[in-house]
Amino acid sequence: MSAEIIALIGLAAVFGISAVRNIHMGALALVASFIVGIGVVGEGLDDVLGGFPVDALIILLGITYLFGIARETGTIDWLVDRSLGLIGDRVALLPWGLWLIATGVACLGTSHAAFAVVPIAMSLAATHRINSTMMAIAMSSAIVGGALAPTSIVGITVQTVASSADLRYDAGLMFGLSVGINALVVLVAFFMFGGRELIQRSRGAGSGSGVSPEGGAGGGAGSGSGSGGAGGGGTATATLTRAEAPATPAGATGMQVLVMASIVVLIGGFFLLTQLDVDINLGVVALTIAVILALVDPGVGRRAMTKVDWSTILLLGGIITYVEVLTRLGAIDQLGEAARSVSDPLVAAFVICVVAGLVSAFASTIGIIGALVPLAVPLLVPGGGLEMTGFIYALAISASLVDCAPFGTTGATIVASTVEADRPRVNRNLTVWGLSMVIITPVVTLLTMVVPFLWA
Repeated sequence: MSAEIIALIGLAAVFGISAVRNIHMGALALVASFIVGIGVVGEGLDDVLGGFPVDALIILLGITYLFGIARETGTIDWLVDRSLGLIGDRVALLPWGLWLIATGVACLGTSHAAFAVVPIAMSLAATHRINSTMMAIAMSSAIVGGALAPTSIVGITVQTVASSADLRYDAGLMFGLSVGINALVVLVAFFMFGGRELIQRSRGAGSGSGVSPEGGAGGGAGSGSGSGGAGGGGTATATLTRAEAPATPAGATGMQVLVMASIVVLIGGFFLLTQLDVDINLGVVALTIAVILALVDPGVGRRAMTKVDWSTILLLGGIITYVEVLTRLGAIDQLGEAARSVSDPLVAAFVICVVAGLVSAFASTIGIIGALVPLAVPLLVPGGGLEMTGFIYALAISASLVDCAPFGTTGATIVASTVEADRPRVNRNLTVWGLSMVIITPVVTLLTMVVPFLWA
């Protein structure tokens, strides 16, 4: 049995053992990386650890630490209280408004800038009794939708790879298709996870019944028993209805004003640095701001450290390290070559999109797009069977829409930003939703962007 096959079996074993024995998947994947990388492939320890995603983990650390400080200072609660008056009876519009805001921010150089919106959105979901899974999908769709803008790193990467392969590519069309598909995803999630109840509550002038969106009526598919988004969130405002909320929230304290200013600096400063071509990680900026705030109030800084979701960081680090072993081993390239060997170009296109989505769920979206677009060139050149089609757009969207799964940076950040009581449920729902996108997205995108042109 070849080393590539052994490595792929090892990946399947990581998922199976983790599910059956309830062992932390990240720790298991990290150990599997050592076993396969050192024992099977013969790599050195430095080579295996070279795949450890330090950049992604710094983003998680910086963002969750900074917003841990925001929670400890009551800044999130203050923003939540203010939002009660701003939203009024239109609670059903909250997921859509935050989706639009996060999409706009994601267009600003890097989609990671929209991570700054995620903790606020997840806190608002808990406070307003909005299903946390619905809000999580809305945030993920905003991040991946804005990521394919011509001003964002992923969008620029797709355009560069397409140009180098001499493929016709329209950056504006790519962005429009991405936003359109993600809006459809949010619409489906809205009605699957309690949207009808939100609309009825809005029409009822906010007189909520106190039923949790995760476990009561209107919870939609994927909801379960137990406490909902409003329960166990750790804040007094989490159980308030609009009628019980203060009519005029107290003014913000000096520390809360400083934290809110820091969030603005985080988004604006990172965008400015990106425009100046400064190679810097969003997590570095967030961590720097968080440390400065901790210097102002060391007690808050110490308490906020407990808000960092170290479990999610280990999950992401272990999975990506193992996938990097697969990549260096050539297993990913073999999957792409197998897709190209399929005689029917449309079937080959579907296989390539599935591979792109599956790998992107655990690894770099940019990396998989850069690897698979060149492999797909034979399908797109004259005589390949799919010339003059939107396959390049279908591939990019297929590789990005799965990012809501908690195995990647986007999904992991969303889970880490969810109120603690809802994290297990949101993690489970995003896993199912993200992996289902591996199949659903290629089917939808190929049917709408490729098939109509085959008979044109």
